[in-house]
Amino acid sequence: MDAPLDAESAYLKRYPDVAGAIKAGTVTSALEHFLNYGRFEGRVWLGPAVAEVAAEPAASSPEPELPAVPHNCDAVLLTQGFLFVDGWVDDRFDRLVGIEVGAAGRQPALAAGPCRHRRQDVEQHLEVSSPFEGGFWQLFEVPPEMAARPIGLRLRLASGHAIALNPGNVVRLSLREHLESVLGFYGRRHLIGSQVARSFAELDAGLAVTLERMHDAVRATREALSEGSYGPRPARPLLSFVCCIYGIPDFLFLQVAQFARYASLERFEFIYVNNTPELEEVLHRDAELAASVFGTSITIISLNQNTGFSHANNVGIAAARAQTIVVINPDVFPYDAASVVALTKLAAGKARRAIAGGKLFYADGTVMHEGMYFVADPRLSALARTKVWTVEHFRKGFPDLGGRASLPVQAVSGALMVFDRADFDQLGGFDERFVYGHYEDADLCLRFAEQGWKVLYDGALTFWHYEGRGSIKRPEHAGALHFNRWYFSRKWQGRLDNG
Repeated sequence: MDAPLDAESAYLKRYPDVAGAIKAGTVTSALEHFLNYGRFEGRVWLGPAVAEVAAEPAASSPEPELPAVPHNCDAVLLTQGFLFVDGWVDDRFDRLVGIEVGAAGRQPALAAGPCRHRRQDVEQHLEVSSPFEGGFWQLFEVPPEMAARPIGLRLRLASGHAIALNPGNVVRLSLREHLESVLGFYGRRHLIGSQVARSFAELDAGLAVTLERMHDAVRATREALSEGSYGPRPARPLLSFVCCIYGIPDFLFLQVAQFARYASLERFEFIYVNNTPELEEVLHRDAELAASVFGTSITIISLNQNTGFSHANNVGIAAARAQTIVVINPDVFPYDAASVVALTKLAAGKARRAIAGGKLFYADGTVMHEGMYFVADPRLSALARTKVWTVEHFRKGFPDLGGRASLPVQAVSGALMVFDRADFDQLGGFDERFVYGHYEDADLCLRFAEQGWKVLYDGALTFWHYEGRGSIKRPEHAGALHFNRWYFSRKWQGRLDNG
């Protein structure tokens, strides 16, 4: 359709630089300039609506398309049962409302609302001065027969128009790689607004169900690669220390050495569960050496992937032989001899119907932890329009005031917690629906409290904690944190609301 002369003239009169561009041969008409550049720059076309000028949908076409809407499909990740699609669309003038998936050449079988994020590369490409969330993505659970065929993708716009996407090369991944890729993307995407608020809305809208199903499928692939025990094994250990290792092997020998500095280790056993298969050999080597030097029992259980805090500790506790369990991070070390004595006092049944944590110090001597409490973060809750529960530490970052009293608290840190094996087993262990790490310790404490059992801060359990030094951080852990915060808030909303 030709643009009316008065609209063409009015546009050139209003914007003399466009007339110069036509004279220079950069563009051929005022309409071409407006459609390709002007509307994205905020310029005004004093004529028929752009949609009318740009294209008249064919009367015979049941699903007219808008080729004038810039878009692209950047990535399609596919595994048996799940599909992740990521791309961008300029929908500032016709809003994207749905993503449709099906076998190529057939009617879509699945549809979902889009999740959005900001794409600065797209803003630069479109020469947009104001930021907008041009990126779209979604995670689908697809039936096996669909995954085996070429994939068809389509965007649905608010006007009713549909845009067919060309997925290009579909990358097929293993389940674990797929989950890691999705969570990594989820943790590092850019938004206009609050990450937490957006994640709650997306997870409530159905993303949580798909992520949970994918996580369940990955959980089914977990297995132990090797198990080895070194040093003398006491018939009935007094304490079983269970420690999850991920990414950094250096602390095993040092941790055992620090306990040996303050106590004889004949009645202790140390169980290290390895979440990093590539560290398998070095951990067995260090365990053999430490067991020989310090005369204690050390077991290494190496898993085939990063199974997370919950599963790894459940595996370690299942292998433990003491009645009293000490869950400990690899970067936690006894403060002095009295700290180890305090641990032994909790052994032999004295920890029944209770879960205890201690006083943890940063390297500079300030307090890292004197128990934990829950708070509905006012800022995050306002942004998310729902209560977002966070876990806070008493006296975090403050100087130590001394005192070694035992006090009831709402929760204690998984960096150091002591409990009876029978109580733990009765509750079913750590909840493995949490992904990788965060909130599992608080969840266990709430489950203890739900039984009417005690949750205690024991000031006599004094330990150093080099927080964050004992494991590596990867992009997928940031995505898992969003899910875990949502899962914890939704799981315990009622109890926390009631104090």
